[in-house]
Amino acid sequence: MKKRIEWIQYVFVAGLLLLFTLATACIKKPAGPDEIVQGNDTFPGKPFNIHTALGDGLVRLDWTVNNRSDVDHFQVRRQNVTEAQTVELSVADTVFIDQGLINGQEYIYTIKAVKIIDGREFSGLPSEAITAKPNVYSILLENGADFTSSRSVTLGLTAPATTNIVELSNSEDFANSSLLQFQTTLQWTLSPGDGAKVVWAKFQDQEGQTTNTAVSDSIFLDTRASILLVEENTNGQSKIAADSIYFSMYTGEPFGRLATISIEDGPRDVQLNDLGTGYYDAWYVIPKDADVLQANITGNFTDRAGNEAIPVIAESRVTILRAPAPVTLFKPVIAGDGRTSLKLSWSLTEDEHDFQTYEVYRSLLGSNEFTLVSIISVATVTSFTDTDLSPNTTYVYKIVVRDRSGLIGESNEESQTTRPDEIANPVIMYTPLYFNDAETTSQIELNWTQSAEDNFNSYHIYRGTSPNVTTNSTLVGIITQLDITTFYDTHFLENSTYYYSVFVYDDRGQVASISNEVSITIPNTLPEPVYLAQPIVVDSTGFQLSWSQSLDPDFANYRIFRSRGNTVVITEEPIAIISGERLRTTYEDPNLSPNVIYSYRVYVYDTNGDFAGSNTVTELTGGTN
Repeated sequence: MKKRIEWIQYVFVAGLLLLFTLATACIKKPAGPDEIVQGNDTFPGKPFNIHTALGDGLVRLDWTVNNRSDVDHFQVRRQNVTEAQTVELSVADTVFIDQGLINGQEYIYTIKAVKIIDGREFSGLPSEAITAKPNVYSILLENGADFTSSRSVTLGLTAPATTNIVELSNSEDFANSSLLQFQTTLQWTLSPGDGAKVVWAKFQDQEGQTTNTAVSDSIFLDTRASILLVEENTNGQSKIAADSIYFSMYTGEPFGRLATISIEDGPRDVQLNDLGTGYYDAWYVIPKDADVLQANITGNFTDRAGNEAIPVIAESRVTILRAPAPVTLFKPVIAGDGRTSLKLSWSLTEDEHDFQTYEVYRSLLGSNEFTLVSIISVATVTSFTDTDLSPNTTYVYKIVVRDRSGLIGESNEESQTTRPDEIANPVIMYTPLYFNDAETTSQIELNWTQSAEDNFNSYHIYRGTSPNVTTNSTLVGIITQLDITTFYDTHFLENSTYYYSVFVYDDRGQVASISNEVSITIPNTLPEPVYLAQPIVVDSTGFQLSWSQSLDPDFANYRIFRSRGNTVVITEEPIAIISGERLRTTYEDPNLSPNVIYSYRVYVYDTNGDFAGSNTVTELTGGTN
């Protein structure tokens, strides 16, 4: 019994060892670069689109490979069919010229792409086998190009120096052939119609001997490109930033130079990938700044021969929604009496084309519950006065911008505190005084009592043209010294009434108190006339005038009147108006008639349209009075 148990244990252990060995063999990694793991991006792609050109003792190869930047070099394997010899060559680029070959000998080539990672070589799948036979006579179309967009092509001809004539044809039986003087480079016209084209050549030497066999080269004539289908996969559903849209285009031509998609009023030239079947596609990730509504999708395509297709618009349209950019909310300011009203203002929305509303939200300080207090549906209205508030209360605001799609952008939050219901010790303003001294600027003198505010910061003097002056009125001055209680206002118009209040601000930037309101009406005064000096004779037909400077505080312009004779008629148009240049007190009057008496007056006009005329002066042209 004991031996039987030991045997069972032995079999069990042996089974475990066998399973371990099999598992190890199954997970063994490739040992060398030729052991390809399909679907692994470590290995480069398979070369394709291989083209050969023949010459005297040489074969020229060129090819294409996807993701060329990932390939370090290529391995070209050449097999000599007759001698069964194989040679492997390392090539740095996608063009290789194999020289020193035997003319008439057939060679077979295969190409593999090689990628080096951490010092190890990883080889891709070998290309299809290509057969080539070099010849002392050869023809090469468009320097070995695979495609051409023009029927007129350049031929490269190789032949011995004794060659005199070349016979060319677009058909193997040399129907409609042409005999031309041999040159190493000739122009030739391919047969009409797109598709594969072959040009055949025979050569004749100076003694009239002609080659028994013809040589040829082929090229694909492609004179037009077309887009057959452009599609996208949104199915009418709106997309937003970071979503993906699948674009596809079918042209019927693989290996095009460029295939792109452009979204109307949005991203342009989105490059598509070549699938090698005439289809091109891309998964496009929407950037954050895209914003289009029912936009057309246009496909553009340039084929491998350089032909540009007529752009095609997809049957469906794309909508990409972007949340509105948030506006900037500025700090609210005191409005009205400051106890129950605050004024908000914010920056203009950047999305006017898609704008629907501004929504004003309000909360109490310390609460996260915002209440909608106003909806504004005009994009250019960027202010709102919130009323019926409680005194001495701090309110928090934010502005929400909503677009026509329902997407929103929220502004920053700002707060402000309404004034207390009762303000102690406001300053008292006295009746304003008006001074109109011809030697100085006219001014209004304002005086008030000194503030008793413990945390005084500054006096702010506000002026309005109607009663109820607030912080929304015109700020005409700021005084930061407590003991300075006088201010002179000089920017005003005659025949106008102005209202003033002094707002005392504390060191927190809050309004601590508001004075009583005072007013003053500026009288309408006529400007003082200027003195016009005797004209200075410039020449026989011109005078120079000069006059004293006007000191009128609301000076508007000088108007110069001239008449023939000893009396000036001001019902006629002035000969000159000098506006806004109080210091300009000269004027030259040329091109007058000789031997004529002219009279002048200079009138001063103020901003109210009132005026005063100078003395009259006369002068005779070409002589003296």
